Amino acid sequence: MWGADMIGNDNIKKQLIMSSLAAKKRNKNMPHTLFSGAPGCGKTSMSRYIAQESNVPFLSVIPDEMDGYKKVLGILEKLNHDNYDSKGNRIGPVKPTMLFFDEIHRMPLIGQEILGIAMESFVIESGKPNKYFWVPYFTVVGATTKAGKLSKPFRDRFKLQFTFEPYCIDDMVKIVRFHAEKKELSITDEGALEIAKRSRGTPRIAVGFIERVRDRVLIDHTDQQNGVSIELINNVFCDLGIDQRGFTTTELKILKTLFQADQAIGLDNLSIITDEDKKTIRDAVEPFLIREGMMIISGKGRMITEEGKKYFKDRGEVPVKEEIDFNYERK
Repeated sequence: MWGADMIGNDNIKKQLIMSSLAAKKRNKNMPHTLFSGAPGCGKTSMSRYIAQESNVPFLSVIPDEMDGYKKVLGILEKLNHDNYDSKGNRIGPVKPTMLFFDEIHRMPLIGQEILGIAMESFVIESGKPNKYFWVPYFTVVGATTKAGKLSKPFRDRFKLQFTFEPYCIDDMVKIVRFHAEKKELSITDEGALEIAKRSRGTPRIAVGFIERVRDRVLIDHTDQQNGVSIELINNVFCDLGIDQRGFTTTELKILKTLFQADQAIGLDNLSIITDEDKKTIRDAVEPFLIREGMMIISGKGRMITEEGKKYFKDRGEVPVKEEIDFNYERK
């Protein structure tokens, strides 16, 4: 079955199956496709499955390198040209190459403009006025965590657009079991659930945790006959500094600082107080805390929510409020 070992995102898979089959019947390319959403939620894996199940060549391209006409032309010259005549007419079944761009929003604007024309009309300028080269059919699949950074004309070239959300806990348990089995790791139902709960709904994170558990099992020579114990798994998370909800020590430090302040804090001040890089806070810490309802960003700055305060109280770890000057100025 198409993509049978890809767990979750069933509606996305269904629509891609239909597009793939329709493209084969029309002897053309699948529509250009844009995958957006949180990192580690299956965008790249889904792209490879599209190519594999459609039986077309797959070419991964670094978007940053598409910075001019020659670079774009160089990529288009690598497309599958089989079953076309010299004028670009199809003379048999074609297999349109899939061009995959991870973090496609990093593509320079000039690259978006040149590639965008080829995506629409399957021609590219020859360098002479009103002279064009034909290019074989191809499909661009772009993965991005920042779709808004693409130019609107380029973004509009993608007729299929899907957003990948974090996985539900049931799917995460299935994903943990699937990857544990691939790594020959025997794991109990309780252990699979514990890893799933701390993985933020993100398969990539879950796979990393499974690898750490596997390493611990190998080093400790643990007997897996009855499955890896929950005690060993909890010890691994303790060593990694990951709590029951998947929060890291850095995230908890940010959250505790907001609790202690009991007022809005600007990003600059929060960075100074916690000794954490602003970009790390903004891009790596805040998104998960906001998604989990632990903090908000208001016009005045970052603030902990009532849910965030309750989280500490439920754990019996109410941070002591400190007299902190929250009006630092960066020198």
